[in-house]
Amino acid sequence: MTSQDQMDSGISSRAFFLADFAVVESGKAYVSGGFWDRIAVPEFPSSAFFCVVAVVHVPWSAYHQVHNFSISVEDAGGTELAPGFDGQFQVSSAPHLKVGDPTIMPITGSIPGMTFEAPGDFSFILRINGNEIDRWPLRVLQVDDAEDDQPSSVPIEPAAASLPDVLPQ
Repeated sequence: MTSQDQMDSGISSRAFFLADFAVVESGKAYVSGGFWDRIAVPEFPSSAFFCVVAVVHVPWSAYHQVHNFSISVEDAGGTELAPGFDGQFQVSSAPHLKVGDPTIMPITGSIPGMTFEAPGDFSFILRINGNEIDRWPLRVLQVDDAEDDQPSSVPIEPAAASLPDVLPQ
């Protein structure tokens, strides 16, 4: 595959986020404690275990080709930190798909014991065939007493919204 082919693959991100735990099984991403962007710890250095989840949209034109992916971490200054992970994937046509149908493919990886030396802002970066296609922020905070906050993450306040009542009463 040429570098022009890699740039024109049309692969895009449908989701990219951090989670307490995630695994792919039978083409599905099983996620526990996902979509957070802050960690609160009482002291530094501090280590954390978490997972990275990506769901990529693969157009039909990119089937039957080997694609490279990588997930890396940068600090606020753009310096790449601890080794991330990388790999390859190839998507084939499933029997139920029609010619031209795209597919989605989940990718998960564990980050065991990543050490943060100080509070700060970080970015997790998803690249496919060398091209950045998504980015997820992480802010690491120091709190006086971790018991006053969640030990691994600080949730984002959800927007005030209500879901329609779709279940029969």
